[in-house]
Order: sequence, then C-alpha cells, then structure tokens
Amino acid sequence: MFRALEPRAVGEPRVVVLKRMLPHIANESNAQAMFAEEARLASHVTHPNVVHVLGHGEIEGQPYLTLEYVPGCDLWRLNRRLTLESKRLEHDLVVYLVRQILNGLDAVHDATDRKGGALGIVHRDISPSNVLISIHGDVKIADFGIARADVNAFEADTAARSNGKLGYLAPEQVSGGQVDRRADLFSTGVIAAELFMRRPLFTGGSELAVLLAIRDAEVHPFVEFLPQLPEGLGAVILNALSANVEERPPTARAFWAALEPWQSRPEEVLRAELAKIVGSIAAETRPRKTSADTVVPQAGMPSTPLVLADEHPSTTNVTPLEYKIRKPNGATVGPLAYAKIVESVATGQIDGNDDISIAGGEFQPLSSVKDLYRHVPPSRMTPTTTRVHSAAAADRSIDFEDGGFVSALVRTLVTRRTGLWLCEQGGVRKEVYTKHGVPAFVTSNLAGELLGEYLVKKRVISRSELDMALAVMPRFEGKLGDTLVALGLVEPLELFQHIAEQVREKLLDLFTWASGTAAFYEGVDPPSSGFPLRLNAWEILDRGLQRRIAAGFESTLILERGRDSVVQADRIDTAVATAALPDDLRSALRLCKTPHTVEEVAQFVTQQPGNTDPQRGYRVAALLLSLGAIHWT
Repeated sequence: MFRALEPRAVGEPRVVVLKRMLPHIANESNAQAMFAEEARLASHVTHPNVVHVLGHGEIEGQPYLTLEYVPGCDLWRLNRRLTLESKRLEHDLVVYLVRQILNGLDAVHDATDRKGGALGIVHRDISPSNVLISIHGDVKIADFGIARADVNAFEADTAARSNGKLGYLAPEQVSGGQVDRRADLFSTGVIAAELFMRRPLFTGGSELAVLLAIRDAEVHPFVEFLPQLPEGLGAVILNALSANVEERPPTARAFWAALEPWQSRPEEVLRAELAKIVGSIAAETRPRKTSADTVVPQAGMPSTPLVLADEHPSTTNVTPLEYKIRKPNGATVGPLAYAKIVESVATGQIDGNDDISIAGGEFQPLSSVKDLYRHVPPSRMTPTTTRVHSAAAADRSIDFEDGGFVSALVRTLVTRRTGLWLCEQGGVRKEVYTKHGVPAFVTSNLAGELLGEYLVKKRVISRSELDMALAVMPRFEGKLGDTLVALGLVEPLELFQHIAEQVREKLLDLFTWASGTAAFYEGVDPPSSGFPLRLNAWEILDRGLQRRIAAGFESTLILERGRDSVVQADRIDTAVATAALPDDLRSALRLCKTPHTVEEVAQFVTQQPGNTDPQRGYRVAALLLSLGAIHWT
C-alpha cells in the first residue's frame, strides 16, 4: 500500500510529515529555540541519506516542521523484528547499511550556509530510532533535535532528549567533554557492532551502569565477537569505538572508505534485499489513532509514550520503617528513619560491626543488610585499614602543613602507586584510592558531601524530592542515583555528570586543607562498588593548585619568591625522570638546567603552544618543586 503513496509525479499532492512539539515540551525553557535551531540546521542539508526538511512555520504560536515522509520503518524496529525471528543480516548488508548512514553523516558534517561557510554540524543523536529505512531500500538520517553547529553557541538540552538512547552516546558526551563530528562516528560504530552481534554493546543493571560502560569504552563484548567476522572488518569498527577521539576515523568519509572492501555484492542487490525486508515489516504497520489526532505512522517521529504518575514508585502508601542500632557494647541508638541510617553509615557514625533491628525485628549484623552495608566507607571493610588507629602503621605519612595534598598526590602519581590515602582533619575523614597513581575513588564522612545534599545544594532536586527518594530507596538496593532516575527526578546523563563533578569536588577540597594528616596504605585496591573516577591526574593537580593559589597558600611562591631562582636538581629521582610528565613540565625542567627565576619560568611556560594562563607557569614551578626535580638556588 505504501508504494501508492510515494513517490508522486511532479505537481501531484504528496504525503508529508508534520513534526510538532508536545505541549508539555513546548513550555520548557529554550524548547522553542531548540526547535527553531533544528529547522535552521536541517534546512542546510540536502542529501539522499538525510530526511529532507521541506519547510517550517508556526500555527497559533506552536512551531512545526514539514518533513519528507519515509514509508517503511526505523532501524530499531528492523533490529527488533530480526531478533524476534532469530535472523541476522548478512555481513555485506550490514556494511552497506552502515555506509549509507556514513554517507548521510558526511553530508551533515560538511554542510555549509548560503554563503558557503562551513556550519560544522554535529548530529549528536545517531541511534537506531533516528535511522529510517524505506520500503525502497533508502537509508536516511532523521531528527536534528539536539544537533549543534560550531557557528552557534546555542546550548541544547542533551540530557532531556537522550532518554532511551543512552547506549549510543560517545564517551565524551557522557563525561561532558568537547564533542565534535567524531562523536557521531562512535555512535555509528555502536550501531555497526550491534547489527553484527544482534545484542546491545553497552549493558548494565541501570542507566548509570550503562553510562559508566560507555565512558570507559568497555567494548569487550564486541572484541569477543571478532572471530565471527571476516578478517580485518572488526578492526575497522573498533577504531570507531575508541575512547580516544584521535584514534577514530577523522571523518565519516574515511570511515565509509575503510568499510568498502567488505561490501562484496553490488549496491543495487543489497538495496533490493534491504527493501524486501523492510517491506514485509511496513506491510504489517497499522495507523494508530488517539482522541486528539489521526496521524500517519512515521518512523522517527516523536513517539515517547505517556508516563503516568502511578507508574513511578509512590510514597503515599509507604509506611516508613524504623531502625534501631545496637553497638558492640550493648548500647542502642534509635529509632531512626532510613535516610538518617544511610547518612550515619556513610559518615561513620554507625559502624559495619554494629547490629540493626528493622521495624522492631530481631537484631542482625549490619553486614547482612545489603542496601545499608554498601554505604559503609570502603576502608572499614579492608583488612589492611580496618584496625588502623594511627598513621604509624601506614607505609607513608604526610602533614598537610608541609605542601598540602599536592606533595602527596604528585609523588603517588609519578611512582604509579596503588593504595589508599586516609586524610584526616579534626573529625573530618576522606579516603582517596589510587590505581597506578591516579585517583580512582573518593569517599567522605561529611554529610554535606553526600550525593543527595550535593544535588539539593546545586538545585538539581528539591529537599522534598530528596526526602521522597530516600523514603523509597530500599526498593532500589539503597542506590540513590538509581532511585532518582526511576522516580523521574533527574535524567540519567545529567545525574551521571553531577555525580562525576561531586566526586571531583570531594577530591579537590583536600587541596585547600591547611592542616591535618594523610596516611598512605600500599596495595589497597579501590572498592568495586561506588562511582569510579576516570581522571587526568595532572589536570586534577593543576585544578588543586589553582584553588591553593586562590586561597593564598602559594603566595610565597608567587608574591615573595617570584624573583628568586630555581635550578634543576643534580640528581633527579628515576621515577620522576621516567614519568610521563605534561609537555610544559618537561620543557620547564629542561629550561632549569641553568638557573632561572620563577617569574622567568612562568613566562616561558605561558609562551608554550596552547598555554594562555599566566599563572600556569607558577603552578608548573610548584609541581617541579614538589617532585624535587628543581630546587631554590
């Protein structure tokens, strides 16, 4: 039936798709600006592998787009049908389909404005639901809803539009880094891998687990599948799936060309085969009607189902449980609410050796209550540190009055130590786990540094929303992040980035400690639970030094001794000499083979390519002094 609709003879009426914003989305801040931006960007792209925007306008204050109608289905539906029927596409048909997507991306990335200026468009939402396949075998990219152009500083709300498509984001999108066209190539690589494997590439028990897998580019399921592919084909896909953007193909055209050797049959044969598969699916499609509209079914149209309020866990019928704690000496604490118990466990007020009674039941070891025991600080569960009461048992100790945390972390980094720094100041205790010298996990016993308090402080959620989430958190194994996502209070990607920044803040706060001690315990691995960091340790050191300078802790170096000279040490520690120091540190160290003032070092570093911060040179000098690589003359 679809062939009767398209294509039409010139001048005859044609079927089109009208894309409108749902009323609740239209009322969001910047929503109409986003819609206008989508129309502006898409109107500059005309290509057979991209859904054509025919026009746009506004009716009664509501904007709309007029789009080319693509009779058929989207790639998500095609995948689903193949999975249900236990079928797979031939390798060369997968290659053909992926190369068609890359053809469209090439046109998107190279689009120009009416004056011929490059727009630098990045689609940022390449996923199976945004790849339409017609009954004639056409493959078209749809939906520029969160696309970005270099010439426009418009901030698209990525998080709010990514729900359901998280598995196709690039690592830099997850971590909040710089995004360019190579993010789209990563997403296309994910599509290719999944078409070959017939299952998702990135998986996990929750949305946050999926995002962690993407951030760390955990593509081992595809690596294990490689023997089932023709030799060399898997390597091309793996290049696109690299966490390092520099290792990916530079352009969609380069990726397209690299796949060409494995498209063995003629294009017209592959196109016809794809058309036949899609035609059988499209023939079964039935238009769906609502009380408000009658619409032609169109793959790629906004089709998010309504989520009813009662689909989320509700607190109206939850009877709050009361908890009591029994200490080893027999003393009892409570009754306490669940939220207070979690806070007390996380901050060390309740120990993992305590017993707990739930709703008047028998006392049982806290370790037997999984959703609570997971909040116990990891060091309390580590044999090396459980019974440590003084820094004397540590492998190394420092005083924060002597260089602060910079001197601790920089030495750990260059010597690539795995272990735990226990940092204490008064009653405040922080744990910094390092893996090969790089901070991998951080905990704190400060209630204000717990995730919920952080999100309230940042106004991501309200106090009442946090209370509601804490009330139902036991249903989600005591995981606040998963609870917030399940309740619809925070989008997964937004929450992921807030968690990452919250953990960094706990670490950076240590650099401003002017007193206290830090004890290092060699060989203590980071805990398997929690939010693992993925940091550039030198960048963290630089940010920490910036905070120390702002707090006045490095004023001696900058204000009082800027004109004093430093020189390279006669004997540089082997670990420092062989460490992968940042380029400007290595250059400054070579400069100091002869005496130079700190001001001269700072000026030299500022003149290095890419360095524009005049204070960076002072921080470089501070790091080299902490390493013992230079000293005052």
